[in-house]
Amino acid sequence: MYTVSEEMGLDFNDLQRDFKGLLEATANLLERKWPPKYQDIDCGNVVFYTRMRLVINTYASIMWLTADIPHDPRRKPLVLSASPLVRVLFEELVTLIFFFDDLPARLPWYVETGYSETARELEHAKKHHGDDDGWTDYITDLKVSLTNLEKKLNLRGSEKEGPIRKIDRWPSVGDMIKIVKKRSPDSPTVEFMSYIESWLYRTLSNDAHLSFTGLVRLGTFYAEKEIEAELGKDEAQKQLKKRFEAYRMEILWTTFTLLLSIVSEIELHFNFKLSDRIQRFWEIFAITSDLSKQFYERRYKSLLAELADATKSQP
Repeated sequence: MYTVSEEMGLDFNDLQRDFKGLLEATANLLERKWPPKYQDIDCGNVVFYTRMRLVINTYASIMWLTADIPHDPRRKPLVLSASPLVRVLFEELVTLIFFFDDLPARLPWYVETGYSETARELEHAKKHHGDDDGWTDYITDLKVSLTNLEKKLNLRGSEKEGPIRKIDRWPSVGDMIKIVKKRSPDSPTVEFMSYIESWLYRTLSNDAHLSFTGLVRLGTFYAEKEIEAELGKDEAQKQLKKRFEAYRMEILWTTFTLLLSIVSEIELHFNFKLSDRIQRFWEIFAITSDLSKQFYERRYKSLLAELADATKSQP
């Protein structure tokens, strides 16, 4: 999918320690420095800092799956399960871009979808299990949850009477891009979202859904007999080892790139004064990974420079 330089000689221990520090700092600032202009948006800072902490948790899971030290042959194949987790990071990035396109409108909508999805769940339970005494408590709990959400969200009569019709579902990645495009058809943001969807999302989805392309990418490592029959045992083992390490590095650098993009989007919107640290990582990553370079040059290089200039001009 892209290449990674092997000539950088990066100290991954130092890199990961500093990088995790940046992620943690972002989560802490979201929790403690929520901007006053958004104080009236209910649950705003809770939504953002909890999402960021879940991002950090996903990162930790990916790093465990991809680690090659300490050596453990039982863990090694588990890297092939990492793609769905990387896809979570991709969707988080697109969701943040979507949020920040119109945060005062999008965040309340996001919270309201919790009500409509609970209503859908209740409708399903009543339809298929309403006569089953074993489901009574579950259905009662859903009704209580809906009542509490009605009060919390101060919903209008039409929204309470027909939430499934009146409150749209939270959009998919593709629908987010369409909504942003409709609002700002010539925005560079739309171009970037479309670009990364076309490149990354297709590959990650193929892996997650085991489409034929995804099956070939991942299943090859379990088809040793067939590959040995075609290439010979020694050459087959050589090629499989090389391909496995390339896949592992692809997962790692896709993860790093998406995470740095996530904290960049947060910094661009909130200006937590983390831009110097973020810029330093982009400069390292762009030299090391083609993917990072593409992300940096297409979006973050210019936007971070604009943020730096704006910050300097402030009294």
